[in-house]
Order: sequence, then C-alpha cells, then structure tokens
Amino acid sequence: MESFINFTAQTKGRDKLFRTVQYGSIFLRAVLGSTNTDVVNKMKKLESQVSMTRKLMRFGKSLDSVEAARRASKLQDELLRVLLTASHTNRSIFLLFDHLVWLGRAGVLQTDVDRWNWLSLRFWFLSTVLSLLRDLYSMQQALQIKHKHLPYPNGVVDNELHFEAKVRQESLKRILAENLPLCIDTSKNVCDIVVQMTRLKVIDVSDGWVGFCGVVSSILGIMVIANPTLKLTPS
Repeated sequence: MESFINFTAQTKGRDKLFRTVQYGSIFLRAVLGSTNTDVVNKMKKLESQVSMTRKLMRFGKSLDSVEAARRASKLQDELLRVLLTASHTNRSIFLLFDHLVWLGRAGVLQTDVDRWNWLSLRFWFLSTVLSLLRDLYSMQQALQIKHKHLPYPNGVVDNELHFEAKVRQESLKRILAENLPLCIDTSKNVCDIVVQMTRLKVIDVSDGWVGFCGVVSSILGIMVIANPTLKLTPS
C-alpha cells in the first residue's frame, strides 16, 4: 500500500495511470463495437475527460524536457548526445503545443486547436522516433561487444555470412533478455509509434490496436516509474 501511495504521489505515476484508463477505454470501445451503445458512449466521454485531465497535469512539463535536453547535450558519446538532445527538444515543443491545445479547449485562449494538436502530434512522433533510434544504437553497441571476439568458421563466404546472421539474431535475443531496461524502452517506443502514426494518418490501424498499444506502453511506463532500476540510462 505504501508503494502505491508513493507511486500515485508522483505526477508521472498519476499520468501513467490516467493514460492506462484513457487507452483502456479506447480498447474497450473497439471491442464492444455496436453491441452496447450506452457503454460505448460512456467510454468516449471517459477517454475525452481523461485526455483533458492529462493535458492539465502536463502543464509546465515542457520545461522539464528542456532541462533533460541540456543534460543530454553534455554526454560524451557523440551520437547518443545528438539523439537524446534532439528527442528531448522535440518533446519540449510537443508539450508546449499541447499546452496551447489545452488552453484552447478549456476556452482560456482563442486558438486553432486542431492545428496545434496536429503539430504537437508530429513533434511527439519525432521525439519517439529519435528515442527508438537511441534504443537501436544501444543494441548495435551491445552487438559489437559480443561480436568482438566472435570465431568464424573457415569455409565458403556464404556459410560465414549465414553463420554471422544466425549469431547476430541469437545475440540480439540475449541482449534484450539480459538488458530489461533496453527491452522495455524499445517495446514502449514501438507501441507509441503505432499510436502516433495512426493519429497522424500515416497508417490505418483499428481503434482496438491503438487502445491495446496505448495500454501496453502505459503499463511499461508504470513499471519503470515503480522500479527506477528498469529505466534505461542515460536518458
């Protein structure tokens, strides 16, 4: 109980719980379909209200992303520095535009809500893509370490290439199994990208899959907040 109280006391923890409810309502709405119109309408209202609540809870978080970008700009690894700095910068812009969306929908500010919402989604998408590239870079680094003293069989080049491909595949499985933070971060980013690309109308995915990916991403985020050792560093 104490752990749960400490978790919900954090803004990030509450946000992830609300996010799970938000995407869970989208998933249930898709599963129920037209079988229960009353419940579907309630799920729509719940999703809308939770979305607005989350936007309010994120108010001012753009400054946190600016600070995260500043810290990332001091990393020694050049590629890691570029990827993380750019990711946090795009996230800060996404949150800034997200603030404008909330102000517009709340009636505080007269603005083109749809335009700012579209722009915020694009910067959220860019931030996640850069974060996923950071995950792939970490995987590549781990593969290089494992392959440094890899013995190759003598024989035909095709056999050597086949051997290397097979070893890389097995090594990647081991890396993800042994490095849980990397596995969680990669899975979370992939799920988020599916949601983002659907909202940006880049791909056509059903609401059921959007809700499912959103719930999975949210649960993985909850795991990281509840257990900081699962957080991929540096971040």
